[in-house]
Amino acid sequence: MAGVKLTPMMRQYLKIKEEYPDAILFFNLGDFYETFFEDAELVSRELELVLTKRNEAPMAGVPIRKAQIYISRLLKKGYKVAICDQVQDPKEAKGLVAREVVRVITPGTALEEEVLEPGRNNYIAALVVEGDQVGLAVADLSTGEFRATQLPLDDLKGELMRLQPAELVLPGSLFEGDQSQAQLQLQEMLEGLGLELERRVALTRVDRACFQVELLLEHFQMSSLEGLGLGELAGRSAGGLLSYLRETQKEGLAHLRRPLPYSLADQMALDPFTQRNLELVQELREGGPPEKRGPRTLFAVLNRTVTGMGERLLRRWLLAPLLDRGKIEQRLEMVELLAQEGLIRAELRSLLKEVHDLERLAGWLGSGRATPRDLLALAQTLERLPELRALLEELEGKAKQPPAKLEQLKGVIDELHLEDLAKLLREAIREDAPPTVKEGGIIREGFDRELDELKSQEREFKRKIVELEAQERARTGIGSLKVGYNSVFGYYIEVSRAHARRVPSDYMRKQTLANAERFITPKLKEYEGAILSAQERARELEYAIFTELRSRVAARVGELQRLAEALAELDLFAALAEVARSNGYVRPQFTDAPRIEIREGRHPVVEQHEEFVPNDLVMGEDDHLVVLTGPNMSGKSVYIRQVALIALMAQMGSFVPAKRAVLPIIDKIFTRVGASDMLAFGYSTFMVEMLETAAILRGATPRSLIILDEMGRGTSTFDGVSIAWAVAEHLATKVKAKTLFATHYHELTKLAERLPGVKNLHVRVKEFGDEVIFLHKVVEGVAEGSYGVHVARLAGLPREVTDRAAQILEQILKNNPLDAMGEPHRRRREPQFIKQLALFSADEHPVLRRLKELQVEALTPLEALELLAQLQREL
Repeated sequence: MAGVKLTPMMRQYLKIKEEYPDAILFFNLGDFYETFFEDAELVSRELELVLTKRNEAPMAGVPIRKAQIYISRLLKKGYKVAICDQVQDPKEAKGLVAREVVRVITPGTALEEEVLEPGRNNYIAALVVEGDQVGLAVADLSTGEFRATQLPLDDLKGELMRLQPAELVLPGSLFEGDQSQAQLQLQEMLEGLGLELERRVALTRVDRACFQVELLLEHFQMSSLEGLGLGELAGRSAGGLLSYLRETQKEGLAHLRRPLPYSLADQMALDPFTQRNLELVQELREGGPPEKRGPRTLFAVLNRTVTGMGERLLRRWLLAPLLDRGKIEQRLEMVELLAQEGLIRAELRSLLKEVHDLERLAGWLGSGRATPRDLLALAQTLERLPELRALLEELEGKAKQPPAKLEQLKGVIDELHLEDLAKLLREAIREDAPPTVKEGGIIREGFDRELDELKSQEREFKRKIVELEAQERARTGIGSLKVGYNSVFGYYIEVSRAHARRVPSDYMRKQTLANAERFITPKLKEYEGAILSAQERARELEYAIFTELRSRVAARVGELQRLAEALAELDLFAALAEVARSNGYVRPQFTDAPRIEIREGRHPVVEQHEEFVPNDLVMGEDDHLVVLTGPNMSGKSVYIRQVALIALMAQMGSFVPAKRAVLPIIDKIFTRVGASDMLAFGYSTFMVEMLETAAILRGATPRSLIILDEMGRGTSTFDGVSIAWAVAEHLATKVKAKTLFATHYHELTKLAERLPGVKNLHVRVKEFGDEVIFLHKVVEGVAEGSYGVHVARLAGLPREVTDRAAQILEQILKNNPLDAMGEPHRRRREPQFIKQLALFSADEHPVLRRLKELQVEALTPLEALELLAQLQREL
């Protein structure tokens, strides 16, 4: 501030900035939004703008007409922007024009198209913590969705990863005072949130007093939380989120729905590891050769939706499969009917392509941000309703027993009579309406009499100006005289330099050009004043008519949101039917018995990229653990993952890639696959393995599905086998979840001989001399070897290296009982590693210690024999 001249305008800026210290203040000056001081330096750096000065204050600005582009770039970097506009007509201002912040835009409250991604929700979440329980509220301001729940702290991370909020609102005092274990656990999780989530999340702290239920009840005119179906913690989190939204949006929450309660107990649990390992919505490894690009996630394979709202719904269904068998079957009935009726499905998808994103349109209406073109898009969407009703009638007639879901969706569309809105909008708004609301040219002629009169006046005086041009040519005798107009000087009479001497005395010079002179006359000035007056009054009236029209439509935003929900579901059902038909999927069957029968199952993503060998899996009611052995690159990982994906797809309501699939309802899917991004936090590979495995053992139930891929590779062979054996044994005998365990530890195949409920499967290979062909076929029994050297040859290692590796392997197998057990040409032996562990453990064995201390030369032969017998007994 040193040396800065504090003008009245700068004092106004500083006073407003004081109220919004954590936001970049965009201060309206003329046609620009300006930033000053630290904000200017930050904006200059982040947006690569020129940093200038105003009265010695650092300054950087952006044109108002391009502001959204710059704001979106700041939001994506996690910043907040406070928009400070003029709230007073400069003509009415006595001195400084009044300004105030009309909106604070944050990553989680953005409504700008430049920021929003069409196919995904832009969630903002708020949470409160009490002991080991969390109240979580989540909203999408662009669609009006608002939900809340209470969940254990241990489940919070998985839920946040599923939601992928752009912003997280926390009580400011969350980590103050007594640091309980739960608080420390939450703090540790939040510190890593930006790295763990798919995209960066902005953390916002607000006053703890905001997290009260009273504001929530008042806003939605309810007397108690019971009326909303929310518990205390969920209600407090929803109150805190609503408070923050009101503070940042000022107005414009008319489209925000009542917070719907939801429970994690109603959906399949997918922890962060599982969401990542199964590559549901994001690839584990981005990139790859261009010729092999294509769908790399389950979401990409299933996404045949044609609307943004259908695409967002697919993402939600995929990450929250149902547990209610009745609701799953309702979804499957709709997919089956649409899969059977190809012509109707094609017509429906073609019709839905003409439908705009009604969820987002409703959001822009409720927030008062809808433009003339948005209302035209809304009219176009509503005009499709009669055709849509006719299609659904036809679809209903094709079904022997119409699905309950079809009846429900058809009922919603039938009872919503919104064509009157479409008619009103078509009558009111011009087809060529501009994208902004204050430029005029919005309202059709004939819609408003007063506006028509003003437009008529404007046209009349413009006609008079044309007549004036002809009159002046005749009066002056200058044939080249013409009347022109530009936005700077208004109307003028232009005469070439050669005829400048012939202009009448009543012409007043306005501008001199290189080859011409421009003049005005009293009559031209009179006409110009009349035109400008009519234009200004018409623009003001058009704006008033438009805002009143927008308010009338916004009053029915609840109906539009219900219609949007129905259209999104129809889009998704048609998309799932389309992918089922094109990819050869079948309808899954569900059983109350804990058994799995998958015939000719396939991996939905891998089969998109290469020729695929289908495989079966049959696990009876008493089968709890499958030990899967086979070489690297033989397809073990693909096989166990495809089982998990088939189960997940079935419970989200999709057909599945198989010839037949009979499944139980699975409450949780757990995966332990490879190393994870937790390595970034300094954990070793083995520690990551153990953390993920511990989470599985804590959370799995007999109704869960567990996928374990190569557990124990992060430590020594002896330790790895020991832990893998113990975990497999625990899962088979204590947890009794359906578990698929892919491993190179052939010792684990002995579990099938010792424990009930364990079966061995392996991936077949074919040998031709030194060559190996991977058949990718899973059959019963134990693999005959790992064929690691053969895989190394396939990978292109030099022949001399692989030959030497084969020699070393032969030597190792002569002495290592672990690997010898996996070789068919060697005698099968029980694992000897437990004795070796005891002998070579970190703490020196007592027998070794006595041997080291022994003075052999001092012993008699008899003493030596007695000592040897004693040591043998100790061992």
